[in-house]
Amino acid sequence: MEYLQFTDFRNHSKEYFNEIENGQTYIIIRKGKPVAQINPFHHNSAGWKRSIEKIKLKTNITTTELLAKERSD
Repeated sequence: MEYLQFTDFRNHSKEYFNEIENGQTYIIIRKGKPVAQINPFHHNSAGWKRSIEKIKLKTNITTTELLAKERSD
């Protein structure tokens, strides 16, 4: 874990984010006080998005008609 001045982090953020992706942790100092801690994000699951069923529309039916039909079934 390293301490880093806010202005240095702001001016060189791309380089610091590359290091964060490789496991480095930083504490950001602003006006002599720690204001943030930046840690790498570790993925525990395969993905954060849930699967969404895609709807295929026929050319002769509108989205509103399709939704009304699904709700009535």
